[in-house]
Amino acid sequence: MMGKYNLHLRSSNSPRDPVITAAVKGIENDAFVEQDSCQNEQNGRCHVSSLQMTSLEGHTTETDVGVLKASEGGQNATSGQHGDQKRAETRPRILTQVAATLVMAFVHMGIGAVYGYTGVTLPELTDPDTQDLLLSPYEVAFFASLSDLGGAFGSVFGGVLLLRLGQRTTSLLGLPINAACWLAMAFAHSTTLLLSMWFVLGFVTGFLSPAASMYVLEVSHKDIRGLLFGIVTTARRFGIIFVFGMGGLRIGWRAVGFASSALVAVPLLGSLFLPNSPRWLVTRGRFEEARDSLSFFRGKSYDISSELASITEQVERSQRRKSGFKDQVRMMMEPSTRKNMALMGFLSLLTPFSGIVVVIGYAVPILQINKADIDAYMSALLTSVVFAAGTVVHICIVDRVGRKPLLVVSFLLCTLCIASLGGYFYVRTTDIDVSAYGWAPAASMIAFLFLVGVGAPVINILQGELLPTSVRATGISVILIFMYLGSFASAFTYPLISSTMGVHGAFWIYSGVCLTIAIVGAVCLPETRGRSLEEITKTAPAQSTEA
Repeated sequence: MMGKYNLHLRSSNSPRDPVITAAVKGIENDAFVEQDSCQNEQNGRCHVSSLQMTSLEGHTTETDVGVLKASEGGQNATSGQHGDQKRAETRPRILTQVAATLVMAFVHMGIGAVYGYTGVTLPELTDPDTQDLLLSPYEVAFFASLSDLGGAFGSVFGGVLLLRLGQRTTSLLGLPINAACWLAMAFAHSTTLLLSMWFVLGFVTGFLSPAASMYVLEVSHKDIRGLLFGIVTTARRFGIIFVFGMGGLRIGWRAVGFASSALVAVPLLGSLFLPNSPRWLVTRGRFEEARDSLSFFRGKSYDISSELASITEQVERSQRRKSGFKDQVRMMMEPSTRKNMALMGFLSLLTPFSGIVVVIGYAVPILQINKADIDAYMSALLTSVVFAAGTVVHICIVDRVGRKPLLVVSFLLCTLCIASLGGYFYVRTTDIDVSAYGWAPAASMIAFLFLVGVGAPVINILQGELLPTSVRATGISVILIFMYLGSFASAFTYPLISSTMGVHGAFWIYSGVCLTIAIVGAVCLPETRGRSLEEITKTAPAQSTEA
């Protein structure tokens, strides 16, 4: 049966706003919700005088829909078909979301290769007997940290790129530069060129990382967002495994760099077949494209009208048709957004000092300190595999257990692991014989990286989940500046701290940071499991209006 239908979407814009008018035209055919039943039914003919539709502009229009013919049996059949269709439309298509996630996962696999590269190449680059390039102690500190410094600058640049070009186009711009840097390093014949390309590679990583992460967050359905983002995080761990495995083959640092450049091929080609993020398209006023993009990721039979309306309403109310960089900075100063920015910036700055940067970036040198009868390269490869295994566990339980419990429990256990590692190196400085416990450092590192793999991805997810769509591009870029600066400081200062306080002193500092992260997470972080991005940040626009 037919009746009067209403679509209620709130907006503070004027009736003459052409952007909102375009939005109405894009969704009006799919956005009706049944309100009443027909009052006049005679001889199988249901007369419907009009449809009442309230537009995004807040005004009502009437459309004559004529007379609909249907027999009683036909009505029953139609009703049954409508019920089946409605049930089908409650399940969005998964395949396209997974395909997009895998494409962006290869971007993060290349980023993981950057993180792990120094961990297996430093022994060769610092070998006095080498016939190739030799890094001085000062250059070693820069080589271990310069990519993170480049990443901080890249994040600033990335905020503008993501806002203007979107995540997909930003990725297409950065990937060829990424490959060129790897190749330049592979053929470098001076330490100056090597360090320069390492900085540029980090710079490109600074805007590729948020581009790929935000894309997955914004195209994923709320029921599987944690799972899909976990796949992206796992891919970064596999990038570390990739370079650690190549290093274990003793093929040389040049060959490892050359092989890493090949990781660009899959995301570069795959991105050509993907649409832009529907949420980014809405922020640019391209509503028809946003509708097509959301339909691409949810399936043609899935009713996207409510989701598109929710996205449009939040963006329009918070953004008020302003999408410039300065406008985003102003909106980030609003109370709720500023609070979330400060919280995530603090956690992102602390996380590199948890020991994760040092354990990965100096994996082989740390294990070589022990001088145990184990292969340092193979042990480093094992730690990277376990790191990835922890992320796989994260994928399996993040949408069941929740973000907050994973973060708190994992970093509490990390505190014990990294403190134990420091304790072992302290005992080595005494007269106690620890030769029978040569396996202890590798075991502590393995346990630590597994637990970090389970808990640390929560921080990456929350970086995007806690920010409104209208400021997500600039907000994540700002947060990543803190993360990269923390990574740079952690990697650069480790040789200084270990030489003045001992290796054990450095790891005891890192254990204190792990405990701080667990406490802050338990006290301050909200739970976002099973909520859409708009539901998580729905209070921000209201506060914006009051301000």
